[in-house]
Amino acid sequence: MRTSNTACRLSDFEQIAREAAATVCNEFNAKEFAKLGEPRTWFDLQGAAAYLALSEQTLSRYVKERTAPPSVKVGNGRRFHRNDLDAWIRAGGTFAFKKAEDHPDAD
Repeated sequence: MRTSNTACRLSDFEQIAREAAATVCNEFNAKEFAKLGEPRTWFDLQGAAAYLALSEQTLSRYVKERTAPPSVKVGNGRRFHRNDLDAWIRAGGTFAFKKAEDHPDAD
């Protein structure tokens, strides 16, 4: 009797695992990644803001304050390169700029 009970529990566990895996696959759908700009190398303001987990307004303010990652003006919009966004994050984002402003001699 014990083995059938164990087999039943194992079967239930396998079903739960399959359902969990299906849920995870649905959450990480390729269409969702496309919304974030994957695998693009250039982002518009909206895509760059999503990539940096900032609001568009905040990123626009950083551009005006010259604390944003480097960008290129194209027509009426801006384009941000993925490498520049990654380098900006690694450097500390706006904190790196604010630290440099506070201490002009600091490297």
